[in-house]
Amino acid sequence: MPLAPASALVPASARTRARASRVCSLRGVLAAGALLATVALTGCGTVVPSTRLPATFSHTLNRAVHGVVGVYGTEVSTTQAGEATLTEGTVGAGFFIDDAGTIVTAAHVTSQAARIIVRLSDQRIFEAQRIAEDRELDIAIIRIEAPDVRPPPLGRASSLRAGDWVLAVGEPYGLRRSVVAGIVSGGPRHFSEDLEGLFIQTNIALNPGNSGGPLLDLSGAVVGMNVRTVVGVQGGGGVSLSIPIEVVQQIARENQSDALDRPRLGARFEDVSPPAAAAAGRKTTTGAVVREVTADSLALRAGFEEGDILVGMNDRPITDSGDLARQLFAWRHASGTRFVVFRRGHFQSVVIPETP
Repeated sequence: MPLAPASALVPASARTRARASRVCSLRGVLAAGALLATVALTGCGTVVPSTRLPATFSHTLNRAVHGVVGVYGTEVSTTQAGEATLTEGTVGAGFFIDDAGTIVTAAHVTSQAARIIVRLSDQRIFEAQRIAEDRELDIAIIRIEAPDVRPPPLGRASSLRAGDWVLAVGEPYGLRRSVVAGIVSGGPRHFSEDLEGLFIQTNIALNPGNSGGPLLDLSGAVVGMNVRTVVGVQGGGGVSLSIPIEVVQQIARENQSDALDRPRLGARFEDVSPPAAAAAGRKTTTGAVVREVTADSLALRAGFEEGDILVGMNDRPITDSGDLARQLFAWRHASGTRFVVFRRGHFQSVVIPETP
């Protein structure tokens, strides 16, 4: 027997209500200039407006762009006449963190440069002096001697939520003061190859030249430093990473003062995947799984083993690898630190011994 059209299986009164609902839904999408307001409908009655999209990001940008710079790493080459000359090597961005000319940028932009040239927002250029580099975390601190520099406002990455609008400012392919918008996709993120690195995940399209530039929230405050894009094995992008501004500030302080050195655990760890949790006999993916223990490290001295699932540190639970990385950034005294690990079906305490 042939099937009846779907509409024939619905009572006429219900079809009438469905048509009315579609009409109401179409009328419930209002476009006015660059503003788009979507509405939720209850039948054809109550209209509840949702959050409006920003008409422009120019006001956000204007609060910060004066403190954003281009960072160019140059190389020394020799002409056919035997003369040494500077050629362009790496290109990136950065931003001031004080009014004394101190700039933070990505270490991979400056680490191999013979000289570092900085371009300000008004197109003046200055040669920068290296202050410090943390190549493990990909953060470099440089400084220029320039009058009238103004740092952008600094915000808090900890206040970001998934779905928040953010902007990236940089010099992709040398294109000055380029801006791109996107949303926070998640965070804090951590990856085992970065040891103790911590990242904000966004869907912003970062390109060569964006590294070291600021990630801005809608108020125009810097909430992170852009460093990389994750490209999948099939070549797909769409996952970009920025270092939280709190981490950038902490590294800058540690490298410019006599502050107590932060202990480094010396273990590579990552989120516990569902298969890894099941293989370990756990019913949850909380914690962080150890993938490698490096030589001559605190983790080795404490007796960490590959495959350990870290679930607590100094009586505080560890929810995932990002949470562990965040706790390690606040870590100051290694000796006596107690971790709780899940190993071969049992919870165990692992304590870092006193320094000999």
